[in-house]
Amino acid sequence: MNINTIKEDKTVIISIDGRLDTLTAPELEKEIKLQADECEKLTLDLSKLEYISSAGLRVLVMAHKLMSEKGGFTVRSANKNVMEILKITNLSSVLNIED
Repeated sequence: MNINTIKEDKTVIISIDGRLDTLTAPELEKEIKLQADECEKLTLDLSKLEYISSAGLRVLVMAHKLMSEKGGFTVRSANKNVMEILKITNLSSVLNIED
């Protein structure tokens, strides 16, 4: 998995490429926690995410909880397979998701 972070004023956009699973979730969690301290809004761009496991879903929930006290957390551009998992787990009704 590759992580690319862009900072725009008080907004951070983190793009991930590859697989978000047990091996890579800790790396993304670390990056989210690092960036959350200095931003008001956090967007996670999943347009290049190929796969997400339960460990990856846990990181999304953690980010949602962490940023709910600030400006918010958004998931952007989840592909069909990832979006299906978000719907099955009912996270699609909890997370702010943009196309």
